[in-house]
Amino acid sequence: MGKLDTEIDFLNENLSEWLKYYKGHFALVKNAQLIGTFTTPEEAYIEGIKQFGNVPFLVYQIKEEKTVDQIPALMHGLIHAGF
Repeated sequence: MGKLDTEIDFLNENLSEWLKYYKGHFALVKNAQLIGTFTTPEEAYIEGIKQFGNVPFLVYQIKEEKTVDQIPALMHGLIHAGF
């Protein structure tokens, strides 16, 4: 089982309903819970880091075609490596 399987399953179960209300927004999903929706992926990601820390969570743009990108926090400069 992958690290985000629970989140992806929850997304698939609820996407048609979310499309009615949140199309184009970015969903923050952790476990089987919609934490919130945001206007930018950065807002969703920052909220995810605030609430959960540097652990896997799903940020997904609510749209009809499904795509999932995996982007480590360091690539966005949101978490800085201290050496």
